[in-house]
Amino acid sequence: MRRDRSGLVLIAGALLILASAIAYLQPWNLLVDADTRAWRLTLVGKDGSSKTLTYKDVTSLPAYAGDGGFFSSVGIVYGPYPVRGVTVEELCNQVGGVGQGDAVMVSARDGYSTVLSYEQVMGDFIAYTPDLREVPDTELQTILMYRLDGKPLDDEGGRPLRLAVVSPAGGLLTEGSYWVKWVTKIEVLRAP
Repeated sequence: MRRDRSGLVLIAGALLILASAIAYLQPWNLLVDADTRAWRLTLVGKDGSSKTLTYKDVTSLPAYAGDGGFFSSVGIVYGPYPVRGVTVEELCNQVGGVGQGDAVMVSARDGYSTVLSYEQVMGDFIAYTPDLREVPDTELQTILMYRLDGKPLDDEGGRPLRLAVVSPAGGLLTEGSYWVKWVTKIEVLRAP
């Protein structure tokens, strides 16, 4: 009995070490293509300081997982999906942070950009059910998404990094104009 128990403890310990190694090494990053590995995200602080992150750098930051989806201007619904990414707040913290009254401009490789208020960076959006009924007082988070439904993003989905508004509760949608594809730059703009 004692020998059986010590064998189980040894196996459990080995599995724990293996799980920790997998989480640390993030082998799913090996599944991304060369363009994704070559991608660069520029972060600019409100003082003008900047920092450039690789895809691997972004995926190494503390992750946020939730569910999110959006609807287009003509009412086509996408999702909701399980997603994973890094909060925009965490990315802003890499270059000095974002404060009350500041704004954040998110830009894409195709020239599209959007400006988020501090409140939106913190998740203050109107949420909707999949049948587009408004849901009041919902906990949301604004993230830079790198995994959708358990897989790296494809080009149509905004590969490799896409802005997303997600909920830990799941099943909610937001307006699609905020879901910027192909994000290359996040800039904190000082409050006037």
